[in-house]
Amino acid sequence: MQSPANRGFNHRQAMTEEWFRTRVLPRVSCVRFLPYQVRQIRDEHLPAMLRDEDKKSMARIAGDLVTVSVRWRCLPFHYFRYGGYRREVSTELACSYLPETALFHRLLPRVNRDTIDLDDKTSCKKILASAGIPQPAMIASGDHRAGMTSDGEPVPLPAVLDRASGHGRVVVKPSRYSSGGSGVTITRPGESAFDLPAYARRWGTWLVEQHVTQHSDLDVLNPYGLNTFRVITLLREGAAEVLYVMLKLGGAESTTDNSAGGGMQIRVHSDGRLDRHGYDRYLNAHTRHPVSSVPFAEHRISRMTEVRELAERCARLFPQVPFIGWDIALTPGGPVVVEGNSSPSLAHIQRTHGGIAPGLVPALRSVMDRPII
Repeated sequence: MQSPANRGFNHRQAMTEEWFRTRVLPRVSCVRFLPYQVRQIRDEHLPAMLRDEDKKSMARIAGDLVTVSVRWRCLPFHYFRYGGYRREVSTELACSYLPETALFHRLLPRVNRDTIDLDDKTSCKKILASAGIPQPAMIASGDHRAGMTSDGEPVPLPAVLDRASGHGRVVVKPSRYSSGGSGVTITRPGESAFDLPAYARRWGTWLVEQHVTQHSDLDVLNPYGLNTFRVITLLREGAAEVLYVMLKLGGAESTTDNSAGGGMQIRVHSDGRLDRHGYDRYLNAHTRHPVSSVPFAEHRISRMTEVRELAERCARLFPQVPFIGWDIALTPGGPVVVEGNSSPSLAHIQRTHGGIAPGLVPALRSVMDRPII
């Protein structure tokens, strides 16, 4: 068998980079993550607890906090995020909720590797297109200097949207380093004064894609934005498995489906049935969307088998990233992939599926620290 060096592979450099990425960067990012956690607990989670009339006594909460902290070896911010202070939540159940610190700073760095092809939305779309994966058509992409059409033709920034004038509404979004719907803009070329050069100076790399029409099963729940499914897949030994599926509904005054804009998430069963309750970012339970009279419990989404199968197809295209959250829209013609996420929102999953640590942690550990050669 040839050595890595004989195959033209710089093994020492690869191992050094891997050590830095999995051992050093998580510690640095964990420290930087702390102010965000503090802001959230101060502005959202503690006020929600204080308003809750069904919370435990302070003595029980204090005991829970000690147990959860010891169990996960981290500050228990997630105890408040997932309502561990409520009377019906036992200490054991509170411990079943996976903290963001454990997932994003301990597990995922050793599970997902070489995520650039997935997290760069332009690269991801090209990989998906090469495999014939249905997705919103890409019109152009670029940076603050120039753009390029999907056919590879250079185009000045001011002229990009002119090329999109026949596509109706289009979506402009950052290609890298954005989350939670940040930077996503829906515009209609020729009818709005959207300034793409200014947008590119602010967000860096970007892409423009066609806006898709959603299926009537989703439109009846919330017609004011594109509502998508977040499908979580795990790839083990070449076999892709769907772990969790939730529907993300946008807020009443939002064009995106993110919880930061007033949206909510609902668990979707494999047969397309919705759970009885959807949950907003404060864990408030809703039986229907604010703009709809359709109860979640009586609603079924068609073509869910196709949605799940599409996510599994996509997962096999990124073997270096075993754990992925796919955003999939359902159109009248079937499901289309909007994008993939190497760090899918843990809050979305646990709001809809409860504490997932007993099942997810062993699954992730089974694909940790795979050989890089």
